[in-house]
Amino acid sequence: MKGRIPNQQSYRMRHFLTGLPLFLLACLAHAQTADTAAKRQNPRPDTVRKTEKPPPPAWTYTAGLDGTISAGNLNRRLLNIRLGLAHENPASIWSFSTAPRFQYGTTNGILQEREAFVDLNTSFFYSQHDVYGLVFGAYEQSNLRKINRRGNVGAGLGWRIVGGRNIPSKRLQLAVTNAIVQETTDFAEGDNINVRRNSTRLRIRADLVPGKLLVQNTTFVQPSLGSRNLRWNSVSQLVYKATRRLAFTASLDSSYESVNAAGVESSQLNATLGLSFSDSK
Repeated sequence: MKGRIPNQQSYRMRHFLTGLPLFLLACLAHAQTADTAAKRQNPRPDTVRKTEKPPPPAWTYTAGLDGTISAGNLNRRLLNIRLGLAHENPASIWSFSTAPRFQYGTTNGILQEREAFVDLNTSFFYSQHDVYGLVFGAYEQSNLRKINRRGNVGAGLGWRIVGGRNIPSKRLQLAVTNAIVQETTDFAEGDNINVRRNSTRLRIRADLVPGKLLVQNTTFVQPSLGSRNLRWNSVSQLVYKATRRLAFTASLDSSYESVNAAGVESSQLNATLGLSFSDSK
């Protein structure tokens, strides 16, 4: 197995990006304070006539698009497509979601990025309990990281800490999952790997301005069980909703892999601006 020792730049990047979830936790605390203050302004909710809300839709979807075009000394073309589809029914014990994405980019006519990722996530008792089970799988290819194919399957437990049944909140969502994952990676150059990992995911979402501005982050930390092989990645996004369905997005994607194909850096960072379209409220 061939590994790369992270250089000083990668070390500084890891520590900087690891602080992103802490920043978003601070946003959560700010939004929680605002939420509490709003409740205190109406100390007697029993005097207000309550209206029943319709049940949430069984299907939700999102579609995002961003890219870069430049001409001159550097001819650059980059296209990012992000999709999302989820099914949740409060009357059912199971739900599922998928969030495929595709990236394609050339520089001076030479292919640089051709990244594809497809996943399928199934959860059990998510609508009934804050602690739930999950089973998932994913497949990806990456020209940039010289990965011919990578597949993983896993199972574990999740916990909705804030924004679930026990601590409901319209403005805050905080959840953590832990799972055992079996991963197989076929590198274009170097030795292939077949490892078992422990995967911890932290997901944060805060509505800073209800219905208009939100910030969200999903961070995975995946050390290998029994070998020196660490992977982690983080996706942060700031979303401004121009209309009910259309939003402007600013995204920061970062990742780190201690074992790579020959000639591939351990750390990677992408920042993009774009649009998203969804049916979510």
